[in-house]
Amino acid sequence: MKKWMTVTAVLLFGINIGEAQAVKPKIKDWHYLDYRQDGYRGISLNQAYALLQGRKSTPVIVAVIDSGIDTLQPDLKPVLWQNPKEIPNNNIDDDGNGLVDDYHGWNYLGAPDGENLSVSVSDDWRTYHRFKEQFEGKDSTSVAKGQPWQYREWKRAHQKLVDSYNSASKLIGNLRENWELAERSNTILKKALNKEVFTLKDLDSLPVADANRQWIGIWKKILEDGQTTNAGFLKGFGDYKKEQEDNLIKLTTPPEDVRGKLLQDDDYDITKTRYGNNNLTGFSGYHGTGVSSVIGAVRNNGTGIDGIADNVKIMMIRGILGKDEFDKDVALAIRYAVDHGATVINMSFGKYISPDKRWVDDAIEYALSKDVVLVHGSGNDAADIDQDDHYPNAYTIDHRFLPNMLQVGASGDASLGTLVAGFSNYGKKKVDLFAPGLEIHCAIAGDGTQMASGTSLSSPVVAGIAALLRSYFPKLKATEVVDIIKRSGTLLEEPVVKPGTTDEKVLLSELCSSGRIANAAGAVRMALERTSGK
Repeated sequence: MKKWMTVTAVLLFGINIGEAQAVKPKIKDWHYLDYRQDGYRGISLNQAYALLQGRKSTPVIVAVIDSGIDTLQPDLKPVLWQNPKEIPNNNIDDDGNGLVDDYHGWNYLGAPDGENLSVSVSDDWRTYHRFKEQFEGKDSTSVAKGQPWQYREWKRAHQKLVDSYNSASKLIGNLRENWELAERSNTILKKALNKEVFTLKDLDSLPVADANRQWIGIWKKILEDGQTTNAGFLKGFGDYKKEQEDNLIKLTTPPEDVRGKLLQDDDYDITKTRYGNNNLTGFSGYHGTGVSSVIGAVRNNGTGIDGIADNVKIMMIRGILGKDEFDKDVALAIRYAVDHGATVINMSFGKYISPDKRWVDDAIEYALSKDVVLVHGSGNDAADIDQDDHYPNAYTIDHRFLPNMLQVGASGDASLGTLVAGFSNYGKKKVDLFAPGLEIHCAIAGDGTQMASGTSLSSPVVAGIAALLRSYFPKLKATEVVDIIKRSGTLLEEPVVKPGTTDEKVLLSELCSSGRIANAAGAVRMALERTSGK
C-alpha cells in the first residue's frame, strides 16, 4: 500500500488499494506540544526544557543511518558532525580507518568513483534466489549445520514472493488499464494547459470544455487529495505498477546484483569493510535530511524547524536506499557510528527478511558494550511484528534480548483524526512505545520544510529525547536511557483504533509493551529523580 495513492484518487481509476490521508494539523509543530496545556498529544518539549533550565549540557553525537543528507541545508549545516581526525576533501585517509575523507560520515552505498547506488532490490527476492539451489526440497532437519536461521528466512522469503505474486496477479490487469487512462488524460490536459507539469491551481484556470470535463474533474480530485502535481502522482502510480509487474517475475527470475557491481563489493562477506565513498548528498537525501532535522535542527534560529535536542552533532551514515537494506551495510554502519563516538543511533528503516541478521545482532551487541542507544521505527504496514518479524530488532537469532534498543510505533492526535497512525506496525512484545509520527513538520533538502508521516519520523522523535537525556544526564547508561524513555511516557488509557482496521478498538497496551506515548518532560523528570545526588 502506497500513501501517495489515496482512496479518492485510486477509486477514480477503479483501484481500491490506498488509504485516506490524515487531516492536516492546525499547528505545524503539534508533536512538541503538551496535552494538558495545549490539548495536543505531543511530547511536552517546552516543559522538558523548563525542567532543564539552569543545567549544563554536553555535546552528543547522534548517528543517523539513512538515505543521505543535504550537508548544505541551513538548519542542519551548523550541527553536522565533523570527523576531528579527517581533513575534508584532500583525498587522503587521514585517520587511518580505511575510508577516505569521511568528514561528515560515510556512504556504504557508493562506488569508488563517487557514483551512488540508486536501485534497490527487495530482500525476499534476493534471499529466495540466493539459497534456492541449496535449500529447495529440504526441510529443517536436513539443513546443513549452522544454517537454520538462513533456512528459516529463505522459507519466509519464498512465502512472501508467492503472496506477492498472487496479489499482483489480481491487480495487474486493472493497473495496466488505468495506467493507460492516467497517461492519456494527463497528455490531454498538458496540451490544453500548454504545461508539462500542472497543479490544482492550473486546473482551476482551465475553461471546462466538454471534451475535457471528465479529465479535469478526475485530476482535480487527485490533486486535492494531497498530490502536488500531475508528475508526482504519475511517478508514484508508475512506481507502484512497476512493483506489481516485478512481483510477477520474482519467483522465476533472479535479481541483478546491482549493488555488488557498482560498489565493487561482495554483498555477503562481512570481513570486506573498505568500500563506499563520502558522497552523502547524492540520491535520496530527502529522507535522511527530514529525519535528522527532527532530532537536531538548530533551535531558536527563526528559520526552518527546531529540533528536539539542543546540543547534538549529526553523523550521517548512508546505508539504506528506501527498500530492504543489506544486513552487511547496516551492521557496518552501526559499528562505524560506535567507533566514531556516537552515543545515540537512529534507524528509520526496516524490512521483513534478514538472512544475515547475526551480523546486525553482533553490531547491536557491540553498541551495547560501548554504551550506545539505538532507536528503530517499527514500520509502516499496519502489521503485528510479534507475528511477522520486522528487522532490525532487539531479539537475536539465538533468542537473547539486547536492552539498548527501542522499537517505536507512530502515534497521532485527535485533531488529526486518530491517536495511532493507521499505517503503523505494532506488537505487544516487540514494540516498546509509540511517538508522534503523523503529519510531522521537518526540513527538506535544499531550504524549506514539509509535513511527513511514518514511523521514520516517530523514531527520530524518540532518538531526539534520548539525545536530550544523554546530553543533560551524561552519567546515565544506555540501558537506563532506554528504560526511562519506556517508563516515563504518557500512559494512554483510552481505546485507540487498531492499525489496519477502521473501527476495531484496543488499548495501546495491546499494541506495545509499555502502553505509552513518548514524553520528553516525563523522561527528564524521571532522569532528575534517578540522578539526584549523583
